[in-house]
This record gives sequence, C-alpha cells and structure tokens, in this order.
Amino acid sequence: MTAARHHTSCSAEGCRSQITRGWFCKDHWFAVPADMRRAVLAAYNAARAAHCRAPREEQDRLNRAYGVAFRDCQEHLRRAPRTPAHAMSTTAYAPDGQAVTYVEGRML
Repeated sequence: MTAARHHTSCSAEGCRSQITRGWFCKDHWFAVPADMRRAVLAAYNAARAAHCRAPREEQDRLNRAYGVAFRDCQEHLRRAPRTPAHAMSTTAYAPDGQAVTYVEGRML
C-alpha cells in the first residue's frame, strides 16, 4: 500500500505548477540560491524537530525563523529575473570527443 500524495501548487508568485512535496516546483526551487535553500531547509527541520518537544516559546521562535527563511525565498523569486531555458543548456563531451548538449537534464 502506498501513501496518499498531497498535491498543491508551487509557492512562487503566479506559478500554477502542481507539486507533491516541498514548497516550489523544480524550476523555482533551483532558481533560489543554494545558501537560501539550505537556510529554509535547516529552519524547517529545526521547527519540525522542536514540534511538541520544546517549550512553547522555543517552538514559536523556530516557527518564526522558518517563516522568515521561507518568505526570503519567495521574495528572491519575485525580484530575480527569470533565466531563459536556452541559457540553461549544458555541453558535455563524450569519450570520443563529440559534444553532447543537455537542456533541463535531457540530452538533445
């Protein structure tokens, strides 16, 4: 038996992508700088670990820190210009020296 999946929309402003976990769709999540992603994950994990185990004041403090980190991610996405898909392509070289182009993780 598999667990039921909760479907919701990406938390980025104007994005209607459906997601099954996390806060943002893949495109928006990786548009957030790595240090901000680490900060929101750390704040979320700390708040989750304190749930029902820490004094109420500590839970409130950790929940507020998580909320601030989450809103920082949303604000970054609001301000940051979108990178066009063609700019996200990667060129790798096969052992025979032939160039192979990947866009969004898929070989062209």
